[in-house]
Amino acid sequence: MADPAPRYLKLLFGLGGRIAPRLAAHAAAELVSRPRGRNPTQPWELAPGPAPREIELRPGLFARAWGEEGPLVLGLHGWRGRPTQFRLLAEALLARGLRTIAIDAPGHGRTTGARATPRILGDLLIEAVRIAGPAHAVVGHSFGGAAIGAALAMGFSPSRIVIVSSPTRVSRMPFAYAKEFGLPARALVHFGHLLDEHAGRPIAELDLVSSGPRCGIPALLVHDRGDAVIPYAEAEALAAAWPALRVMTTEDLGHRDILGDAAVAQAIVEFIVEKTR
Repeated sequence: MADPAPRYLKLLFGLGGRIAPRLAAHAAAELVSRPRGRNPTQPWELAPGPAPREIELRPGLFARAWGEEGPLVLGLHGWRGRPTQFRLLAEALLARGLRTIAIDAPGHGRTTGARATPRILGDLLIEAVRIAGPAHAVVGHSFGGAAIGAALAMGFSPSRIVIVSSPTRVSRMPFAYAKEFGLPARALVHFGHLLDEHAGRPIAELDLVSSGPRCGIPALLVHDRGDAVIPYAEAEALAAAWPALRVMTTEDLGHRDILGDAAVAQAIVEFIVEKTR
């Protein structure tokens, strides 16, 4: 999620967390939820093919769309990602008669808002369904996949779920960054309360490992063994907790280029269309 903390931030949070723990906790919660910039565009995002159109689902909520008819597939990119990362997959889905809407998350591009949390992104998935119609499937990459766990906990119910390179327990990530910021233990208590308050429940209930196994929805997990951003151990932990989960393991694709691999796209499409034949 957040960037590594510079030394001056550690000094500020260390001192502020001892003097005013509640205020320091609020500042840390804001900081960890704000993406800054985007990852570099990959060449496969710019390759020739059907061009997506930008749509505004409601004022301030932007997305990229491929196709206008057929069962709906929602895409949700990860931290510092972008909707065009679903280009290859959307083209393959379009060839099979499905349309794709890939949401541009707050704090990343044109969508309004500066914060991106599992709760916020989960709410956007539910809102997209209210606007665009029932989702046959949802595909989430990295943090976007983790946000599917939050959406499931809040009642989101697509027919198929695809999780790509995602953290299993996203609730732990803010605490890891807050500790890196040097937030003292006393302030960490307030920090945890803020996260639970924002989630509307204990934040761990939004984790994929919590909501996924209970959802009863067919799901596919795709993860590269050499992922340097979200370790493959996360995939193993989720598979152990969710026996019905299908797992596809890749090699040498890493964290982001996995979405640009033709074999991965084809496997995801075949999984999604199983019930549409």
